Amino acid sequence: MTDRTKLIGLALGLWLALEILAFAFVLRSVGLLVAILLGLGTTALGLSDVKRLMGVWRERGKLRPDGTMLDGALQAFASFLLILPGFASDVAGLALKSPSVRMAAMNRIRNRGEAEQKAEGPQTIDLDPREWKHLTPSGRPKRKRKKPDGASPTVR
Repeated sequence: MTDRTKLIGLALGLWLALEILAFAFVLRSVGLLVAILLGLGTTALGLSDVKRLMGVWRERGKLRPDGTMLDGALQAFASFLLILPGFASDVAGLALKSPSVRMAAMNRIRNRGEAEQKAEGPQTIDLDPREWKHLTPSGRPKRKRKKPDGASPTVR
């Protein structure tokens, strides 16, 4: 098993444990019948929102670079979280339904992509021979040594 597979398995296991704890909390707070009705209600809300989003996407029909595609994808993900059984995913889905939370998530996604591009840096650096030095493995500049026959010095 690779590390990535283990990480995904751990994340799914933690998500399942969180869902069980959230259900137990809601069950203890409001009772079994109300907890079941709340679960069914959030699933119906998610399904109705998917239907609404499909209609909006059919009307637009074109990709736009102004971020509406990412906003729509986050709304669809929020609807998916609402459809899943469990109250922890419902809370996350309802939070993503808020425009301010979606904007914060979109900014974070965009900034992560820009940071990766900036960290990469330039591919080629063109320096004049006077603008750089050879360094030893310890980080000190290498000393120039003169050739015995009076030729130009070489760097070692």
